[in-house]
Amino acid sequence: MHLRRATSIMAALTLSTALVACGSDPGPDADPANPVTIDVTVSAAAEIYSIPWLVAQKQGLFEKHGVIVENIVPGKGGSATMRTLLDGNIPIGEVSYPSIVQADAAGSELRIVGGGTQGPYPMNFYALASNPNINSIEDVRRWAYTRPNSASDALTRLIPSLAGVDAGQIERVASGGIGEGFALLEAGNVDIALVPSIVAEQRPEDFKLIVSSPDYMSRFLQSTITTTKDYAASNPGVVRAINAGYTEAVASIKADPVAAAEIYANYTGFDVESATAVVERASSVDTWGGGFDTASVMSAQDGVEASGSDREPDFCTLFDPDFLAEGVTNDMPDDCES
Repeated sequence: MHLRRATSIMAALTLSTALVACGSDPGPDADPANPVTIDVTVSAAAEIYSIPWLVAQKQGLFEKHGVIVENIVPGKGGSATMRTLLDGNIPIGEVSYPSIVQADAAGSELRIVGGGTQGPYPMNFYALASNPNINSIEDVRRWAYTRPNSASDALTRLIPSLAGVDAGQIERVASGGIGEGFALLEAGNVDIALVPSIVAEQRPEDFKLIVSSPDYMSRFLQSTITTTKDYAASNPGVVRAINAGYTEAVASIKADPVAAAEIYANYTGFDVESATAVVERASSVDTWGGGFDTASVMSAQDGVEASGSDREPDFCTLFDPDFLAEGVTNDMPDDCES
């Protein structure tokens, strides 16, 4: 099953860097002289996922392409964020890859139109520093993740296997969100949970790192820029403008991480020093990207399969390269080009 799936993905995601998206013309629905105003939704918006969106918003990178992003609406992760898109309240956002596959593997309603968070940082799981019984992954018995079909759900299934730990010794606990998992940890109801990277940076005396996802994998497609099929068809310029602004924001973060950290700190209320450490760490391992990346997709699909799902995506339909920003990696299948 794994070999068949891997072969299918490699065939479906053959590297084609010579291809670039048709991003030069934003389309009639996105006019820099008369910008369209929309809201977007981003899973765990207080975490690093929001940073490119905040930078593009505050630096006018969306607006220069004809779109004003008025509000970045925090999602709850997994299927909850995706449901916001499908309900039609918000047209575009960054949604976890596993939840997309579970909901719409055939791509009948959804379109992945751009890259997003393509590395495993900051999916790090911490124990309380005061807990003497939890010092390594081998000690973990109760492990909190956020929601079913979320990136954290997938990682809590993949990492024990990669670490050589018997998954049967671990009880996985769905907390409902990062904040709720954090509360369970502080209450002593779970051994480890996701701790927001900015919190861990500010309170190192309170937590000890037990599982760092980047120790087990270098690429992992946590979330993607996603919209509905209908919205992409009726508002192609808006989608291209969002991708262009996001991609330029990723470059801006690399060029000036302190400026990005100041924007992020102002949004979260945390100090600039801690925000800078988080931004620099995320940028240094290429956490964000505007294009499609084979290795990231393969790791994420491993997570979907580890959950017991038999849903195999129709990559040719679900992934749509027509909206990518110019110059980004475009790993689209040769047989999907027509």
